[in-house]
Amino acid sequence: MSGSSWKGTLSRRLARAGKETTLTALALAGCLCILAVLAGAWLNISLIVFRTGSMSPGIEPGAIAIVQEVPASSLEPGDVATVQREGSALPVTHRVVTSVADPADHRKVFLTMKGDANASQDPVLYNVQSAKKLLFAVPGIGYWVMRLQSPWFMALITVTMATLVTWTFWPRRRKSDPSTRSHAGQTRPGKAGTA
Repeated sequence: MSGSSWKGTLSRRLARAGKETTLTALALAGCLCILAVLAGAWLNISLIVFRTGSMSPGIEPGAIAIVQEVPASSLEPGDVATVQREGSALPVTHRVVTSVADPADHRKVFLTMKGDANASQDPVLYNVQSAKKLLFAVPGIGYWVMRLQSPWFMALITVTMATLVTWTFWPRRRKSDPSTRSHAGQTRPGKAGTA
């Protein structure tokens, strides 16, 4: 096998292995995403991003937190929870100071909460039936997750995935082996005919 033929074969094999590795990694990532969504739905787990410093220094702005929806009555002082504010679309995530059962509705509690960086407790009592309890937080990646949700990034990912799939499955003509090519116009050697 000549040097150029050997190099060509090697480069084709490396390109094929690179495509297969990329597709395998993307398939695994997709499966993990599907499993995460299913587990999140089954276990009532979701993500929140901290945009303010009210829970500093323990949880800085830009951190992402894994939270689980639980009955508010299960919260204890010291737990960090996300609750919905009345009259506001934005929830609040602070530390529970006290939890008192609502005498008018046994399913609800009155929560007193306070941000770790705040000097005083929140000025309102939160009368809630359920809350999202913080399981753990990862610093610094929340802003990246927020950027991943932008329409431009989603469009880029879609175009990239479509390009990879097209590139991988696009039919290619195989080069024929020089030893199997037909020799048009050539005759087999044999006896010459006599006239």
